[in-house]
Amino acid sequence: MEEKLTEAMNKKQVDINSFVWKGNKVLDSTGKYSQSEKKLVSMTKTELDYCYDYCKTMLFNKDPQNPGRYVVLEEIAEQKDRCGAELFVRYINREKDVSRFTLTEMINDFNRNNRAALKDIKPVLGTMFDNTPDEYSKVPLSLIMDSCLDKLGTFNKKHITRTFILKQGIWLTPAESKELIEVDSNGNTRDRIEIIRERLNIKEIEKLYINSKGLNYTQMRAMLGIRPNKKYADLTTIQLETLRYRVLFNLEDTVKNHIESWEKRMEEIEMVAESKGFKLCQ
Repeated sequence: MEEKLTEAMNKKQVDINSFVWKGNKVLDSTGKYSQSEKKLVSMTKTELDYCYDYCKTMLFNKDPQNPGRYVVLEEIAEQKDRCGAELFVRYINREKDVSRFTLTEMINDFNRNNRAALKDIKPVLGTMFDNTPDEYSKVPLSLIMDSCLDKLGTFNKKHITRTFILKQGIWLTPAESKELIEVDSNGNTRDRIEIIRERLNIKEIEKLYINSKGLNYTQMRAMLGIRPNKKYADLTTIQLETLRYRVLFNLEDTVKNHIESWEKRMEEIEMVAESKGFKLCQ
């Protein structure tokens, strides 16, 4: 109750006249982008309905070509699981010498022997193996089977753009710092950033951020090397690991920020509509 009271008081202190709706950026004849703005309090009911519906589209749209942020969030979770499935199959082959064929037979036997118990649940890897490493225990068993049969499909890198990858920044490991030492024709030590740009084919117009929380050189090279429509089975282990344990989590945070922003806009529209006595179309 106290939280609701505080929230209500905070809303009263908000000046709805400060709420602005920004239109799409438009490229003008001078090569510059411009963006229209309009105060929400100046809008008609039809305009507020349009803005409200636009927000919902940006959050929930199921169009594969332009999915809403919540849909992207679901896709990221599935991508993490698919990467995890492929990584586990490689792990158990490497560490336990269990082949994909043998693992397939083990899963089939487990499903057959536990048909009644599994009737109403979707088993995860931890359901079948007691000592599964924590990072794999919640991966759906069905995806482990898909990995064994090379049925995980292709990795959709639409949201892992080159700009997004470079934005992660780079921070060299001690070993990489030594490896990236080069001297020019005059015997002078070359700038490592120049060397990195050359080796990773990063253009001068592209920003390369130095960030102690960024990817190391090996991870950056792995991410920039992912090609469109690459099958999970064809991704390297370093690509799968960097995606699952770093990049997809960062993308998830970015998408959550987008969701928070769009939901805030919806709240602002609701407040303005209420002040005008409008009932928004749901």
